[in-house]
Amino acid sequence: MSVKIHDNLIDRLQDSEERPVSAAPLAGWTDRAYRSVLKKCGVRHIWIPFVSSHAVANAKSPNRDAYLREVMSEGGHVQIFAANPDVNAKAAKILEDCGAQTIDFNAGCSVKKVHKGGGGSALLKDIDLLTENLRAVKEAVSIPVSLKTRIGFYRDSERTGIEACRRAEDIGFSWVTLHGRYAKQGFGGTVEVEAIAELVGLLSIPVIGNGDICTPSDVVDMFEKTGCAGVMIGRAIMGDPWLISDTEDYIAGGVQRQSRTRSDMVGVMLDHQEALLEQFPDRRGVWEFRKHVSKYLRGFAQASVVRNLLVREDDADEVRRILKEFGEGRPPSRIGDQSED
Repeated sequence: MSVKIHDNLIDRLQDSEERPVSAAPLAGWTDRAYRSVLKKCGVRHIWIPFVSSHAVANAKSPNRDAYLREVMSEGGHVQIFAANPDVNAKAAKILEDCGAQTIDFNAGCSVKKVHKGGGGSALLKDIDLLTENLRAVKEAVSIPVSLKTRIGFYRDSERTGIEACRRAEDIGFSWVTLHGRYAKQGFGGTVEVEAIAELVGLLSIPVIGNGDICTPSDVVDMFEKTGCAGVMIGRAIMGDPWLISDTEDYIAGGVQRQSRTRSDMVGVMLDHQEALLEQFPDRRGVWEFRKHVSKYLRGFAQASVVRNLLVREDDADEVRRILKEFGEGRPPSRIGDQSED
């Protein structure tokens, strides 16, 4: 069951003594179930990701009620996307009324189906339209608003993401998050930390740095090289729900990460599957869990044996059994073998 809590990210971003680390909003990954796992593992700042403004604004949308229930249950930070200023404004106000603590506007996603609708990083090709959207969202709500974007759309072209962040500050946004790549790069190439550092120097509002963050040392490097107020970790949290809390401990007191045992990992995996089954009370919960399995098991000896068993299993009880045997130290080659029972 979700618990609504107050998130003090803004206070931490504005405090020079703090170095907050947050979980990136990842469509299809940081859903309600995985957010619950991340919170149990100590993550303090996380978003309800990639909420379609069209779905929220349209009373007949089949997805609307699900979005609103999540926000009413959790509150916190909510990220929206669309290319229409009026639609974004309407959605932002509805989400505020449902209990959102802040609204984040996505102008950084490079998924093709999002681009087809003109949203996400496609807005970086039209800085004036992007600005209209930012102003519409800001004027629609009384809660803080933020922007997540990239340097620009095409490499070696106008850096419209930098300009969008500057305009967001002028409009009254509370902070911005910059992924140090161009939209057309996807996740290829390397992050340009210099662009993040430049943005920090241009703005008086806090900047969160994002991109290629995999370890606590990477986070420290991002803080030191850019002067950013916070760091956001994305893909590296998949299958590693302790990464952010371990990183905050490392920053605060130099505490080194401890290796997680099979038992540690299985405990989290079982919690995750139960959360998915609560969200999808049928075989879909088991199916949704499959995509996380390889992320969780990476680094463990003979993980492929366990993974192959789990991704073929439709029965939740059997998934639990396989995981428990793995956690108890049963040799991978004998997991699932009931001949000894």
